[in-house]
Amino acid sequence: MLYGDPCVFAVGDEYQIAFNTKEYGVAWVEVGGQTYRDSRNGLMRSETLIHKVALPMDALNAAGKYRVCFRALPQRRPYFPELGALLTREYAFRPLDETRSVRAFVLADTHSWVDAPCRAAEKFGRIDLLILNGDIPAESKQIEDIRAIYDITSRVTHGEIPVVFARGNHDYRGRLATELPEYIGTRQGETWFTFRLGGLWGIVLDGGEDKRDIDPEYGGLVDCHEMRLRETAFLKDVVRRKDEEYGAPGVRARIAVSHMPFPTKQMTMNQEKFTIETEVYREWTGLLNAMGLDCMLCGHMHWLETVRPGDEGMWMNANFPVVIGSGVYNDQLICRIEAHVGAEYVGSGLIWDGDRISVETMDERGNGIELWSNEKESR
Repeated sequence: MLYGDPCVFAVGDEYQIAFNTKEYGVAWVEVGGQTYRDSRNGLMRSETLIHKVALPMDALNAAGKYRVCFRALPQRRPYFPELGALLTREYAFRPLDETRSVRAFVLADTHSWVDAPCRAAEKFGRIDLLILNGDIPAESKQIEDIRAIYDITSRVTHGEIPVVFARGNHDYRGRLATELPEYIGTRQGETWFTFRLGGLWGIVLDGGEDKRDIDPEYGGLVDCHEMRLRETAFLKDVVRRKDEEYGAPGVRARIAVSHMPFPTKQMTMNQEKFTIETEVYREWTGLLNAMGLDCMLCGHMHWLETVRPGDEGMWMNANFPVVIGSGVYNDQLICRIEAHVGAEYVGSGLIWDGDRISVETMDERGNGIELWSNEKESR
């Protein structure tokens, strides 16, 4: 029935349960006696192998389990279509438990590679939240690339914990790039959004491609500038509604998730072609400065580094640390940290324990160091 396990994406105050099927058919999810159908405009969707339903976080948190239901439909005839037998699979679900430390693992730049990133996540130990921070597919050129997302989430989460997905620049490339939002959590199709998991509030940003829209590499197929302008309006609206967002009662930790470390000089790598959208990113950083962020989690660079406010590498004068937390096996830059010499892949884990927030690296062998903590920053 299913290709892998479902993925429970966290977006806003809802979960979006997405799952791949091996054949065409209709699907729905049952939670706490309620049915949430994969339908649009009065019609059950069937001519697809990816299904997604949205439901209130409170409903799934309270139920602690959900059931995925599917009936095959080989041919969608206009009259008297015949559905296959009802197939179901039940999953447990574990919301964030703030009576103990909250542990989130961050994977970025896996580029359709599954095994070593998953081993790094497994070595980290208990995971309460998985953050996929861009470039999880190598490109979006074939369904196998996009399904690498589910190869990872199935192995790491088993459909039992929340997942936050941020789009990376490589996700923009290939013939299926326009279809990627169907496979991930979005805010009405847009790939930037906020989320709230208990006392943890987060904002997810999409920086788009890493060069100008007119770069010949893209062949006229990207329109990231206009998207970033819409994102600017979204950020302004989040600040306007701060009492419903990062300033809401009960919020005790605030993070930003962005594949691109745009507030830092690292993103430009001192090359003109990567030095883009200066005014837009300066405005974004100013708006983020108003949110009282504890940190921003980034990837893209294929190395491990923390850029702090006031550092020479802080391009946009952010008042929050930017933690670049993914290292890829074949780039050698990862070897600047002795603990990870010889590693295939390094991810990072965010640990929130009371007032203390830290980020620790972890490779597939179980080696890691503390990359950043707010406790050290306050000394």
